Amino acid sequence: MIRRWTNRLDLTSGLDEPKLDTIPSSHGVVCVLGQGGAVVALASTGDMRSFAAQRLGPGAEGVSDLRETAEVCEIAPAGSMFEADLLFMDAAGQLDPGLHDRVTRKLRVWWLSTRTDARGFGWSWTTTPGACAREEVVLGPFLEKSGARRHAAFLDGHFELCRYPEELHKAPGGKACVYKQMGKCPAACDGSESLGAYEARLAQAIGFDRPAAEREIGQLDGELREAAGRQAFEEAARIQAKRDELAAELKKGLRAVRRLGEVSVVIVATSGQKGVASVIAVDRGRWGVVGALEAKIGAPEADRIAEMARERLDAMASMDDLGDLGVLGVVSRELMRPSRGGPVILDRGDVDGASLLLAAGRVLRIRAGKASGSESGKKSSDE
Repeated sequence: MIRRWTNRLDLTSGLDEPKLDTIPSSHGVVCVLGQGGAVVALASTGDMRSFAAQRLGPGAEGVSDLRETAEVCEIAPAGSMFEADLLFMDAAGQLDPGLHDRVTRKLRVWWLSTRTDARGFGWSWTTTPGACAREEVVLGPFLEKSGARRHAAFLDGHFELCRYPEELHKAPGGKACVYKQMGKCPAACDGSESLGAYEARLAQAIGFDRPAAEREIGQLDGELREAAGRQAFEEAARIQAKRDELAAELKKGLRAVRRLGEVSVVIVATSGQKGVASVIAVDRGRWGVVGALEAKIGAPEADRIAEMARERLDAMASMDDLGDLGVLGVVSRELMRPSRGGPVILDRGDVDGASLLLAAGRVLRIRAGKASGSESGKKSSDE
């Protein structure tokens, strides 16, 4: 069973108002079981009491009415909708694998992969990064396959990588293509460039992330001003075009791109308690609550919680295989499209006491009133 099932209600005599009042009107997971422990409904929701009332209470009606088949209702409170979604994935994996698989497919994200040696270079894209070969590097996440392919094309152009890997694999006996004639490829395939030089450039491309793109845009802005000052307008136009391309990719593919192993983050979210945030460690599909962080806590205590979070991440990172692809999807989507009023995500290298306190202050200020949530379609097919 998942952690934190805090309330188990017998539904054989119905769910009247007194029983409903024992269910918190807060984020969490609701599980309705029928005969023999079969899952009738399972969902993460922003209001557990409302969810239960609509399906099990005196006013339940239509297709939402589960009273005829429901025997037990269990709840697992969460401090935020983000945490509720993680709890849901745990519960579905244990109680209803079919539902877990369906939701995981909905949450799937795309990844790019390639070998880092020139003779093995070639982009591929997948939604199952755990299936990639050990010698491959995996980059992502991307919401759509088209986004992964677009980012690969961007890296090819920006770093002058080979567009025809089958020729590169024959180096130095490969046949150069039109990109060499256009001056957009040094042509390692035919020996015009050493494989070592190509692999060095490939390493730069693989490590190209949001901070690197922002630094390059700053440099291009300086070059653009300098060219305009010399009235070198053709040069300025070329710089502007390069800047525009980079800015467009920064808004799309580079929003959250990183190596798969770097999807190792600390989430600071609401906890359900006033003035207290929850600190959650997540690494490649595994997760765990580190502890509670009071907004007015002292620096030494915040440093201690930060150390605990880093230790938790390191322990999870030591495992070779991936965790739950559904959990990886939840976190990846939050990285790419942060929810309004949602959690703050800190990369492993940015986690210290000061950053945790800043994040806690932010999420607790965002929470202006009762949080709202949705079930995100995470219900059993019996509903």
